Amino acid sequence: MDLSRREFVASMSTLPVMPSLSPAKMLIIDAHVHAGHGTGITHESSTFLDPELTLARMADGGIDRSIIFPCDNYEYEKPNQEIAEYCHRYAPKFIGYAKHDPVTEKGRIAAMLKHEVNELGLRGLKLHVHPNREILDAVAELGIPIIYHPPKTVADFHMIARTYPQVNFIIAHLGNWSSEDPWEHVAAIDIARRYPNVYTEASGVQARTYLEMAAKEIPDKLMFGSDGPETDCRVELYKIRSLKLPPQQEAQVLGGNMMRILPKGTL
Repeated sequence: MDLSRREFVASMSTLPVMPSLSPAKMLIIDAHVHAGHGTGITHESSTFLDPELTLARMADGGIDRSIIFPCDNYEYEKPNQEIAEYCHRYAPKFIGYAKHDPVTEKGRIAAMLKHEVNELGLRGLKLHVHPNREILDAVAELGIPIIYHPPKTVADFHMIARTYPQVNFIIAHLGNWSSEDPWEHVAAIDIARRYPNVYTEASGVQARTYLEMAAKEIPDKLMFGSDGPETDCRVELYKIRSLKLPPQQEAQVLGGNMMRILPKGTL
Protein backbone atom coordinates (compact mmCIF):
# COMPACT_ATOMS: atom_id res chain seq x y z
CA MET A 1 0.00 0.00 0.00
CA ASP A 2 1.46 3.38 -1.02
CA LEU A 3 1.08 6.56 0.96
CA SER A 4 -0.42 9.49 -0.90
CA ARG A 5 1.73 12.64 -1.02
CA ARG A 6 -0.60 14.34 1.49
CA GLU A 7 -0.50 11.35 3.90
CA PHE A 8 3.27 11.13 3.66
CA VAL A 9 3.82 14.82 4.39
CA ALA A 10 1.38 14.69 7.30
CA SER A 11 3.06 11.61 8.78
CA MET A 12 6.49 13.24 8.59
CA SER A 13 5.45 15.49 11.44
CA THR A 14 5.54 12.45 13.76
CA LEU A 15 9.20 11.66 13.02
CA PRO A 16 11.29 12.61 16.06
CA VAL A 17 14.27 14.91 15.68
CA MET A 18 17.71 13.29 15.83
CA PRO A 19 19.63 14.29 18.97
CA SER A 20 22.42 16.77 18.19
CA LEU A 21 25.14 14.60 19.71
CA SER A 22 28.55 13.72 18.36
CA PRO A 23 29.23 10.02 17.66
CA ALA A 24 31.52 9.91 20.71
CA LYS A 25 28.62 10.94 22.99
CA MET A 26 26.02 8.52 21.66
CA LEU A 27 25.26 5.42 23.68
CA ILE A 28 25.52 1.90 22.28
CA ILE A 29 22.07 0.41 22.83
CA ASP A 30 21.11 -3.20 22.19
CA ALA A 31 17.52 -2.99 20.97
CA HIS A 32 16.55 -6.65 21.48
CA VAL A 33 17.29 -8.71 24.61
CA HIS A 34 15.19 -11.28 26.50
CA ALA A 35 15.37 -11.78 30.27
CA GLY A 36 13.65 -13.49 33.15
CA HIS A 37 11.50 -16.57 33.68
CA GLY A 38 9.16 -18.25 31.22
CA THR A 39 6.38 -20.78 31.59
CA GLY A 40 7.98 -23.36 29.31
CA ILE A 41 10.54 -25.92 30.44
CA THR A 42 11.55 -27.23 27.03
CA HIS A 43 14.70 -25.16 26.47
CA GLU A 44 16.59 -22.25 27.98
CA SER A 45 14.83 -19.51 26.02
CA SER A 46 11.46 -20.51 27.51
CA THR A 47 12.68 -21.31 31.04
CA PHE A 48 15.08 -18.68 32.40
CA LEU A 49 17.34 -16.11 30.75
CA ASP A 50 19.79 -14.65 33.23
CA PRO A 51 20.18 -10.86 33.03
CA GLU A 52 23.60 -11.13 34.66
CA LEU A 53 24.87 -13.04 31.61
CA THR A 54 23.73 -10.12 29.47
CA LEU A 55 25.43 -7.65 31.83
CA ALA A 56 28.74 -9.53 31.62
CA ARG A 57 28.66 -9.56 27.84
CA MET A 58 27.67 -5.89 27.72
CA ALA A 59 30.66 -4.98 29.86
CA ASP A 60 33.00 -7.06 27.69
CA GLY A 61 31.65 -5.58 24.47
CA GLY A 62 31.32 -1.98 25.58
CA ILE A 63 27.53 -1.87 25.26
CA ASP A 64 26.01 0.92 27.36
CA ARG A 65 22.34 -0.11 27.55
CA SER A 66 20.19 -3.10 26.66
CA ILE A 67 16.45 -3.07 26.09
CA ILE A 68 15.05 -6.11 27.88
CA PHE A 69 11.64 -7.80 27.80
CA PRO A 70 10.22 -11.15 28.95
CA CYS A 71 10.77 -14.48 27.27
CA ASP A 72 7.71 -16.53 26.28
CA ASN A 73 4.81 -16.79 28.72
CA TYR A 74 1.06 -17.35 28.46
CA GLU A 75 0.34 -14.10 30.30
CA TYR A 76 2.68 -11.25 31.13
CA GLU A 77 1.65 -9.36 34.25
CA LYS A 78 4.25 -11.03 36.49
CA PRO A 79 6.98 -11.31 33.83
CA ASN A 80 6.67 -7.58 33.14
CA GLN A 81 7.03 -6.89 36.86
CA GLU A 82 10.16 -9.01 36.82
CA ILE A 83 11.59 -6.93 33.97
CA ALA A 84 10.87 -3.72 35.90
CA GLU A 85 12.68 -5.17 38.93
CA TYR A 86 15.76 -5.96 36.83
CA CYS A 87 15.78 -2.40 35.48
CA HIS A 88 15.67 -1.03 39.02
CA ARG A 89 18.25 -3.47 40.39
CA TYR A 90 20.79 -2.96 37.61
CA ALA A 91 20.11 0.69 36.79
CA PRO A 92 20.97 2.29 34.47
CA LYS A 93 22.09 -0.65 32.32
CA PHE A 94 18.63 -1.91 31.33
CA ILE A 95 15.66 -0.24 29.65
CA GLY A 96 12.53 -2.32 30.15
CA TYR A 97 9.78 -3.12 27.66
CA ALA A 98 6.54 -4.88 28.48
CA LYS A 99 5.32 -7.88 26.52
CA HIS A 100 1.69 -8.89 25.98
CA ASP A 101 -0.44 -11.37 24.08
CA PRO A 102 -3.63 -9.92 22.53
CA VAL A 103 -5.28 -13.36 22.59
CA THR A 104 -4.67 -14.65 26.13
CA GLU A 105 -4.90 -11.17 27.69
CA LYS A 106 -7.67 -9.70 25.55
CA GLY A 107 -9.59 -6.90 27.22
CA ARG A 108 -7.00 -6.37 29.97
CA ILE A 109 -3.95 -5.16 28.09
CA ALA A 110 -4.70 -1.44 28.00
CA ALA A 111 -5.03 -1.18 31.79
CA MET A 112 -2.00 -3.38 32.43
CA LEU A 113 0.15 -1.51 29.94
CA LYS A 114 -0.74 1.87 31.40
CA HIS A 115 0.26 0.59 34.85
CA GLU A 116 3.49 -0.90 33.51
CA VAL A 117 4.51 2.33 31.80
CA ASN A 118 3.24 4.90 34.30
CA GLU A 119 3.96 3.02 37.53
CA LEU A 120 6.63 0.43 36.76
CA GLY A 121 8.62 2.60 34.35
CA LEU A 122 8.64 0.31 31.30
CA ARG A 123 9.36 2.23 28.11
CA GLY A 124 8.04 0.17 25.19
CA LEU A 125 6.27 -3.02 24.09
CA LYS A 126 7.45 -6.28 22.50
CA LEU A 127 5.02 -8.31 20.38
CA HIS A 128 5.21 -11.69 18.68
CA VAL A 129 1.67 -11.52 17.34
CA HIS A 130 -0.17 -8.98 15.24
CA PRO A 131 -1.43 -6.10 17.42
CA ASN A 132 -5.10 -5.28 17.76
CA ARG A 133 -6.72 -1.89 18.34
CA GLU A 134 -6.75 -2.36 22.10
CA ILE A 135 -2.96 -2.53 22.11
CA LEU A 136 -2.37 0.13 19.48
CA ASP A 137 -4.71 2.68 21.06
CA ALA A 138 -2.99 2.23 24.43
CA VAL A 139 0.48 2.48 22.89
CA ALA A 140 -0.49 5.62 20.96
CA GLU A 141 -1.79 7.24 24.15
CA LEU A 142 1.34 6.31 26.11
CA GLY A 143 3.78 7.40 23.40
CA ILE A 144 5.94 4.25 23.49
CA PRO A 145 7.51 2.26 20.63
CA ILE A 146 6.65 -1.30 19.62
CA ILE A 147 9.23 -3.88 18.56
CA TYR A 148 7.38 -6.51 16.56
CA HIS A 149 8.50 -9.92 15.33
CA PRO A 150 6.20 -10.53 12.35
CA PRO A 151 4.70 -14.02 12.68
CA LYS A 152 4.08 -14.31 8.95
CA THR A 153 5.35 -11.61 6.61
CA VAL A 154 6.61 -8.06 6.85
CA ALA A 155 3.59 -7.01 4.78
CA ASP A 156 1.69 -7.01 8.09
CA PHE A 157 3.32 -3.66 8.84
CA HIS A 158 1.65 -1.76 6.00
CA MET A 159 -1.74 -1.42 7.59
CA ILE A 160 -0.64 -0.75 11.17
CA ALA A 161 1.98 1.80 10.07
CA ARG A 162 -0.56 3.69 7.99
CA THR A 163 -3.34 3.50 10.57
CA TYR A 164 -1.15 4.55 13.50
CA PRO A 165 1.43 7.03 12.15
CA GLN A 166 1.94 8.39 15.68
CA VAL A 167 3.33 5.02 16.87
CA ASN A 168 6.94 4.06 16.15
CA PHE A 169 7.29 0.43 15.07
CA ILE A 170 10.53 -1.57 14.98
CA ILE A 171 10.65 -4.61 12.68
CA ALA A 172 12.66 -7.28 14.51
CA HIS A 173 15.42 -9.24 12.72
CA LEU A 174 15.29 -7.03 9.62
CA GLY A 175 12.03 -8.82 8.93
CA ASN A 176 13.18 -12.43 9.07
CA TRP A 177 15.04 -14.42 11.73
CA SER A 178 18.25 -16.10 10.51
CA SER A 179 17.59 -14.96 6.92
CA GLU A 180 15.38 -17.99 6.28
CA ASP A 181 13.53 -15.93 3.66
CA PRO A 182 15.90 -13.17 2.49
CA TRP A 183 13.17 -11.48 0.45
CA GLU A 184 11.57 -10.48 3.75
CA HIS A 185 14.72 -8.45 4.44
CA VAL A 186 14.11 -6.55 1.21
CA ALA A 187 10.49 -5.98 2.23
CA ALA A 188 11.56 -4.69 5.64
CA ILE A 189 13.97 -2.21 4.09
CA ASP A 190 11.27 -1.02 1.70
CA ILE A 191 8.69 -0.52 4.44
CA ALA A 192 11.15 1.26 6.74
CA ARG A 193 12.04 3.57 3.85
CA ARG A 194 8.41 4.19 2.97
CA TYR A 195 6.92 4.96 6.40
CA PRO A 196 8.44 7.59 8.72
CA ASN A 197 7.29 5.65 11.78
CA VAL A 198 8.82 2.27 10.87
CA TYR A 199 12.33 1.21 11.87
CA THR A 200 14.12 -2.14 11.85
CA GLU A 201 16.76 -3.88 13.94
CA ALA A 202 19.49 -6.21 12.77
CA SER A 203 19.60 -9.16 15.19
CA GLY A 204 19.90 -12.61 13.69
CA VAL A 205 20.58 -11.50 10.11
CA GLN A 206 22.74 -14.20 8.53
CA ALA A 207 22.76 -13.02 4.91
CA ARG A 208 25.26 -10.18 5.07
CA THR A 209 24.23 -8.79 1.68
CA TYR A 210 20.93 -7.60 3.15
CA LEU A 211 22.54 -6.13 6.25
CA GLU A 212 24.82 -4.14 3.96
CA MET A 213 21.81 -3.11 1.90
CA ALA A 214 19.97 -1.84 4.98
CA ALA A 215 23.03 0.04 6.25
CA LYS A 216 23.41 1.71 2.88
CA GLU A 217 19.77 2.52 2.14
CA ILE A 218 18.25 3.21 5.58
CA PRO A 219 21.04 4.06 8.06
CA ASP A 220 18.61 6.39 9.87
CA LYS A 221 16.12 3.52 10.32
CA LEU A 222 18.42 0.61 11.23
CA MET A 223 19.22 -0.39 14.84
CA PHE A 224 21.73 -2.68 16.47
CA GLY A 225 20.09 -5.59 18.28
CA SER A 226 21.27 -9.01 19.43
CA ASP A 227 18.26 -11.16 20.43
CA GLY A 228 20.42 -12.00 23.44
CA PRO A 229 21.38 -13.68 25.55
CA GLU A 230 20.98 -16.80 23.41
CA THR A 231 22.60 -14.84 20.60
CA ASP A 232 25.80 -13.18 21.80
CA CYS A 233 25.52 -9.39 21.74
CA ARG A 234 29.28 -9.11 21.16
CA VAL A 235 29.00 -11.05 17.91
CA GLU A 236 26.03 -8.98 16.72
CA LEU A 237 27.90 -5.78 17.60
CA TYR A 238 30.89 -6.93 15.56
CA LYS A 239 28.60 -7.52 12.58
CA ILE A 240 27.57 -3.86 12.64
CA ARG A 241 31.10 -2.57 13.13
CA SER A 242 32.41 -4.77 10.34
CA LEU A 243 30.25 -2.80 7.91
CA LYS A 244 32.79 0.06 8.24
CA LEU A 245 30.14 2.75 8.19
CA PRO A 246 31.10 6.43 8.44
CA PRO A 247 31.31 7.40 12.14
CA GLN A 248 28.05 9.36 12.22
CA GLN A 249 26.08 6.58 10.52
CA GLU A 250 27.58 3.90 12.73
CA ALA A 251 26.68 5.93 15.81
CA GLN A 252 23.09 6.21 14.54
CA VAL A 253 22.78 2.46 14.02
CA LEU A 254 24.43 1.56 17.32
CA GLY A 255 22.30 3.85 19.45
CA GLY A 256 21.30 7.17 17.96
CA ASN A 257 18.27 5.87 16.09
CA MET A 258 16.97 4.22 19.25
CA MET A 259 17.63 7.35 21.30
CA ARG A 260 15.44 9.22 18.84
CA ILE A 261 12.31 7.19 19.54
CA LEU A 262 12.56 6.28 23.22
CA PRO A 263 10.10 8.22 25.39
CA LYS A 264 11.43 11.45 26.82
CA GLY A 265 13.23 10.96 30.12
CA THR A 266 14.26 7.35 29.44
CA LEU A 267 18.00 8.05 29.38
